[in-house]
Order: sequence, then structure tokens, then C-alpha cells
Amino acid sequence: MSANATAPVDLAPLAAPLLLGSLFNWALFGVLSVQIYLYHVSFPKDSLFAKSLVYGVYLLDTAQTFIVTSDVYQTYAKHYGDLDQLSMMHNEWLAVPIFSGIVSCTVQIYYAYRIGHLSGSRMLMGTITTLALLQGTSAVATGIRSVTLSFKDLEIKLHSSTIIWLAGSAACDVLIAAVMAYLLLRKDVQSIQTRAIISRLVRLVVETGTLTATAATLMLILYVALPHRAYFSTVGAILAKLYANSLLVLFNSRIRIAGSRNWPSHARGVSSDESAAHTARVFSPRRAAMALGGVHIQEQVVVHADESVRSFEMTKYEGIA
Repeated sequence: MSANATAPVDLAPLAAPLLLGSLFNWALFGVLSVQIYLYHVSFPKDSLFAKSLVYGVYLLDTAQTFIVTSDVYQTYAKHYGDLDQLSMMHNEWLAVPIFSGIVSCTVQIYYAYRIGHLSGSRMLMGTITTLALLQGTSAVATGIRSVTLSFKDLEIKLHSSTIIWLAGSAACDVLIAAVMAYLLLRKDVQSIQTRAIISRLVRLVVETGTLTATAATLMLILYVALPHRAYFSTVGAILAKLYANSLLVLFNSRIRIAGSRNWPSHARGVSSDESAAHTARVFSPRRAAMALGGVHIQEQVVVHADESVRSFEMTKYEGIA
């Protein structure tokens, strides 16, 4: 223990943020890894751009997890008992603001691009892109300037850039969720299956956007309300993971599980084995792609020897992947 360090009555405010942030980070990294595996085995024919985005974000989050783990090892193992270590920044300047800013900005710009594709509005795409770049640049600036600072000095010396980063991130997430929901809900479709797909997409976009915006807002509140505590770093340690998981949730929403609640009601109860055994031939295969502002549904009619089953399968969201 450092000779100048005096043990406080309660160590939790100093020791808990980094430890809890690391635990939550690893938990979300596990969820993200499962999602990456599902994406890898389910969509091998996705575009190179989509694959680069998904795997690039995963590599960044992997690096962040190792950095956070290294900080925990330094603080709670190598320098165990040294209270000065609890107030030091270590590599948090890189893991939290810089990595979170890069990942969130990348995901938000991708949404901006897809919104531009759905709406045909360059102004709307430009507005979201500008907000994303503003918060991402502020996050990187916060990280670079905090290399030599402690948690206690952040509120004094980096107040403006941190506020712009977190407030801009939350505002951009809310704007993306609202615009995506409006663009999808305004589509006039007759098919029950298509409406169900759109409803599920809207729900996913709103839920993930609300989650990331809430996390950024919570981190901002903790930073402003308790500036001399490191509580905000707990949320900061998982911010990049929330953005990455929200992106993968949307990509993997294209996965359809036979017999699930999302499976068409007329196709339930017919197993893949039964379908193969009773199928005599494919009658007039019709693959009509119905353009829905970037969401394409593929319909195929299959005639069995003893019954007709019309199956709907979603092959690709051009507005997403």
C-alpha cells in the first residue's frame, strides 16, 4: 500500500466502478460472441461491406475487453492494496471514450446510410451523420486529453467535450429510432406476414435505440451529478458493447426458426422431414421480390402430394444488410 494513501471508511465508491464495469463488459462480450457466431453461420452470402462492419466492430470490442481486463488485473492483483491505483485512469482513456466513440459512431453512420436509402433524403442522412461524427470526435478528444488525468480531474478539465460526446450520442440514437420507425410504419402493405416483419423491425429498432440512448444518458447524469466519483465509468465500460449488440440484433433478426412464434401459422406443425417426404414437386415456383423501401420479402409456393402449403421466407433485408 502506498505510504501516502489513507484507507477510507468505505472503499466501494473507489473499488466498485472498475470491477463492476469489467464484469458487465465480459457478460455482454459473451452475448456478442454468440451473436457473431449466429451471424457467421446464418449469412455467409452477405455483402463484403456488411461482413467488414460486423467483424470490424467485433474486433474493436474484443480489444476493449482485453484492455479493461488488463486494468482490473493491474488494480486488483498486481497492485493489490495500493489505494492510489483505484483513482488512476490506467487504460480507461482508451477503452471507454475512444473505443466507445468509434463503435457508436460507426453504428450510427451505418444507420444514417440505411435511413438515406429508405427515405431517399440526403439531408436526413447528413443530419444523422453529422451528429454521429460530432459525438464520436468529442469522445476521441476526451480520451486523448484524459491520458494523464485521474477520475477526479475529468469534470474540471474535460467537461465540455464529455457533455458533447454523451448528449450527442443519446440525441443521435433517439433520432435514428424515431426516423426508422416512421419510415417503416408509413409503408402501406396488405400481407399479414409483411406487416408482422415490419412490426418486428420497428420494435427492434426502437428497443435497441432506447437502450443505447438510456445508457448514454445515465452515464451523463452520473458524470454531472457525481463528478468526483468514477460511477460513470461502469456504464462507460459497456457502452461500446451495447452498440455492437444492438447492431447484431438487427442483422440476426433475419433468422427464422421453423415452428417458432414468428413462423407463419399455416406452416406450423409441418416438420422439415415431413415436408421433404410429402413433396412431390415444386409447382410453378414464384419468387416475386416485393420491394418495401429496402425490405424485401420472398414468396414461394410449394405443392405437396397431399396438401398445398404456401410458405413465406425472408431471404434478405436490403435495408439492413
